[in-house]
Formats: sequence, C-alpha cells, structure tokens
Amino acid sequence: MVRIILKHTMNFMIRSLGKIRGVGFRSSVIHFLSVIFISFLLLIASCSKPAGLIGVVVQPDDSKLAVMYTDTVDIRVYSKMEDSVRSDELSVNKIGANMDPVFGQTIGGVYLQFNLEEAKHRFGPNPVMDSMILFLLYDGYYGDTNTALTFRSYEMEEGIERDSAYYSNLDIPLNNTDLTNMNFIPRPSDSLVFGGDTLPPMLKVRMDYNDQLANKLLTAPDYAMDSNSGFHDYFKGVYVVADPVDFGGALLSFDILSNYSEMILYYHNDTVDSLSFDYMITALNATVNTYTHDFSNSSFEFRQQVVEGDTTLGKDNFYLQGASGVAAIIKFPNIKDWNKNIALNEVKLVLSASETDPLWGPPEQLSMAQIADDGTFQYLDDQAEELEIYFGGDYKSSTNSYTFRITRYLQSLISDPEKNDNGLYIIPTGASIFPNRCVFDGSSPSLEGARRVRLDIIYTDLN
Repeated sequence: MVRIILKHTMNFMIRSLGKIRGVGFRSSVIHFLSVIFISFLLLIASCSKPAGLIGVVVQPDDSKLAVMYTDTVDIRVYSKMEDSVRSDELSVNKIGANMDPVFGQTIGGVYLQFNLEEAKHRFGPNPVMDSMILFLLYDGYYGDTNTALTFRSYEMEEGIERDSAYYSNLDIPLNNTDLTNMNFIPRPSDSLVFGGDTLPPMLKVRMDYNDQLANKLLTAPDYAMDSNSGFHDYFKGVYVVADPVDFGGALLSFDILSNYSEMILYYHNDTVDSLSFDYMITALNATVNTYTHDFSNSSFEFRQQVVEGDTTLGKDNFYLQGASGVAAIIKFPNIKDWNKNIALNEVKLVLSASETDPLWGPPEQLSMAQIADDGTFQYLDDQAEELEIYFGGDYKSSTNSYTFRITRYLQSLISDPEKNDNGLYIIPTGASIFPNRCVFDGSSPSLEGARRVRLDIIYTDLN
C-alpha cells in the first residue's frame, strides 16, 4: 500500500514540476513545498489504524478472557449470644442500665481498685467520717438520659491484678452491704458545682449510705497505709453497678483515669476539722467493666433466633450488639461448588440495616474474623495492614449499611479444597466499650423494600 501511494505521489510531483517551468522561481518553490506537505499527510492518514483494533486478527474471539458479575451467591446468616469480651483497663467505662425494645435489658458495672494519695498517712486521734464521695468524670452516654437510674456499690472481697486479663462476665464475691443506694437523673452535659468550684460534667456518687466502708478506711492498720500493695491487701476495691430499668435508661460513659475521677474521704479528728484524704484511680490500678444481658424482655423474633437458636430466622433479620451482647455468623453454603478455574477480581459483602433508631444508634464500625477449624478466630488475608482501609467495615449513614471486601478469603474457599467454610464472625468494633446495636435485613427477607445481605462479585473466567 505504501509503495503504491509513493509511486502515485512521485508521478504527481513530476507533473507538477513540469507545469511550473517558466513560472517565477519564488512561486515555484512555494508550490513545490506545498505539494510535498500535502502528499506526506495523505501518506500518514492512509497508514493509520485505530489502536483498539490492533491485534484483532491475532487473538481469536474464543480465546478472550470473560469478566463477569454476579450478586446471587447463596448466603446463610444468623445471630448468637456473645460469651464475653475482654474488659480490663479500658479507656472509658460504662455504668448504667437500659431496656431496648428489641434487644432487652443491658446492665453495666465496674470493679475499681484504688491507690493511696500518699503513703504512711495517719488519720489522727479518733477520726470521724463527715462524708465520702466517689467522683466520676462523664465521657458521654448511650441511650435515654431522661430515665432515672439507681446506682449501688459494694466492697469487693477478692482483689484484681493490674497485669491479669479479665472479661466482661467477671463475678467477684462482694460484701452484701450497699454503700450507695443512689437514685438520680443523669446530667452528662452539665457542669458540677461542688465546694464553691465549677467542675466539668461529673457524677457525684455518695459512698456514705452507711458508714461501714468509711470506718474501715479510717481505722486501717499502719501496714495498709504504708504502701499501695499493703492497702490492696486490706481493701480490695468497690463494685459500682446499676439496678435494672423497666424502659429507656442509659449506659453512662466515665473517664475513670481522669484526675477528676477519685474517691475522697472527708473527716475530722479530735484536733483538726475539715480534713480529707484521696483514694486515686491511676493507670497502675486494675479496673474491669462488666456487662449482663437479660433477653427475656426482647422481641419475640430476636429471642427465637438469638436465645432459642432458630438460625433459619436469619433469612428475615439478624442482629449485632456491642458490650458482649450479640454476634453474627455468615457462611456461603454453595461456594465450594464454584468452578475452581476462576479468578476473583473483587468481592464485596454488603450488610444493610433495616432500621434507624436515633436512641439506639448503630455501631460506627464492625469487625470481622474467620472461624478456624478449632473454633478460634483468625484474621482474613484481606485484613493485611496495608489494606485495612480497603477492607472496610465502617458505617455509611447515606446507605445505612456496612461493606467489607473479602476477595482473598472467598478465593481461598473456592481454590483450596482443604479449607472449610466455618463462617465469618462479626461483632461491633470496640465491643468492650461501645454497647451500640443494629438490626439488619437477612439473606432473603420477605418484607417489601428490604435489602438482603449480598455478595457483589466481579470475576474472570480463566477457561
């Protein structure tokens, strides 16, 4: 083709040169150069071909890789009660009670260990308690603060250790004498005025409902006041917990390690009035948050699935709750039947909430683990450190949903014949701190407008 074009071009140029003989030299040169330029453009245009068509004849149609999409993978999902979560030395602690119309009752309590303000302190001759107060700095709340709460506190009869691991179902023997018996309306946003000072929002818990604990502290032997270790042997600490509520209620968050959070014993003796001594809560102290759930007043559908174990009800709805409440398990029953000769490009697991309750808000983030053959939990390959943001799990308010990318995990189920689908275990992130809960649409919900749990899969057929 190029040779033919060049031949015609040369003939055209020769004829043109012949025609311009006798014409002025300047105009002849200009005309000649124009002819060359136009011929060059024609040559380039005739030799070009759209880039997308290059190689079409080389690769037959039947050899092209097919990229496909599906969202019809069979999914099984259901919820179960959580056993416990580790809850020692938390950044914030929850104390309170609420009654959720779907999830039932949740109660939070805290075991507290104290340190001495100073070693070798002596209370003087015949010390007498004036009052004793536990100050707790507010750090938010979950639920309805218009409902009255009742706090109680009890002396611990066994100690806890700073370097030990404790869980939310911890049950330590307690002295049965209530030190507080305090009924109040929470005010987590209001400043506290005390002793002429305006303090940040704090809860003032009276520990002098009776004088039992104050007298024990005022009459502590010298060894108990000489060091914190001796003091911990003498006084193990206190457990602060709320009574159940019939409706509403809230779990109140407290910054236990704040300098504002401490127990103060106000006293006088035979020689001095208006004395005080502080019992501090520091990072060196042991603290443990506890949670108890009573699902007897939960909704019927919730109770049948979570308590009675009817996993088939996950087709309509499933549930998640923090504070060691409810976890979800997701499996893919037919994934092993997939063609082994495929490559998954991207797999998204989409979980859609079925409600938005402003009082009982959803978790800000969910965590996921794969269940191993021995029942333990393991990270997914998709959770590699550099892929954490890509992995997902954050709540998206615009769609009221959560999305996880589990491409590597699903590929391993398809490609590895030895790997069992024991399920994915999902709980709210920070379940030892955050009690937030959520109701989700299930795998094949019957309610009109519901959005089923689904896998969005983009894959390549390698056959």
